[in-house]
Amino acid sequence: MNLYEHVDQYCERASTAFWAEPVNALSNLSFAVAAWAIWRMLARHRTGPAGRKAPLSIAFTVPLAASISLGSFAFHTLGTRWAQVLDVAPIALFVLWFLGSYLHWFHGLSRRRAFLGVVAFIAFLAAFIAVVGPYVPNRSGTYVPVLLLLAALTVVLRTSRDPGLRVHAGTFGFATVSFTGALLARTADESVCSDFPVGTHFLWHLLDGLVVYLASLALVRHWRTRTSATPGPVPAEGAERAPAPR
Repeated sequence: MNLYEHVDQYCERASTAFWAEPVNALSNLSFAVAAWAIWRMLARHRTGPAGRKAPLSIAFTVPLAASISLGSFAFHTLGTRWAQVLDVAPIALFVLWFLGSYLHWFHGLSRRRAFLGVVAFIAFLAAFIAVVGPYVPNRSGTYVPVLLLLAALTVVLRTSRDPGLRVHAGTFGFATVSFTGALLARTADESVCSDFPVGTHFLWHLLDGLVVYLASLALVRHWRTRTSATPGPVPAEGAERAPAPR
């Protein structure tokens, strides 16, 4: 594979020029805005009366969201194979990191058990891509398992007997709806080129930025609730913890 080969994958790109996809490139600012908003939320918590420094599982969502913005900007300006890796890798890492953090903070899993949960999702993702992926238009099959994951987490939270978990079901539901719209926009991009040359991929960026913000918001809020209700030091992330009450 030639890593410097140019990739013409979306409607808006009509040449190999750096600024051939201005709308797609600039719409990636949604991820930077999401990163800034979560950083501000964490900063306010740190300065509060019970302020504590966010653990890595929470705080790392900020640079991950920022890296999505930078990687996607690189791909939609440079348009090369190696830049495409920078576009895809941060998204994948954010999804996996978030899932591990969710399992730890929402359901009380130890770091080791949360890691096993992430590995199980990777196995499901690989199987889905191999079996179903080729039948999903515009290479969107990779992201369908993420949609299924968001929907499953919404159902789990909605049906939980713990009101501290149910309170986040609305946020996850909104994230699921937003990601559904994002995935539809990504999938439809090539089919609308003749009528709408800019395409719909920029909507994928804008709605995905919202999803990143909503998922991170729920994670930060739940972590903040748990730490505010727990006097003394917060248990280490790798320690065994009792599952949250149901």
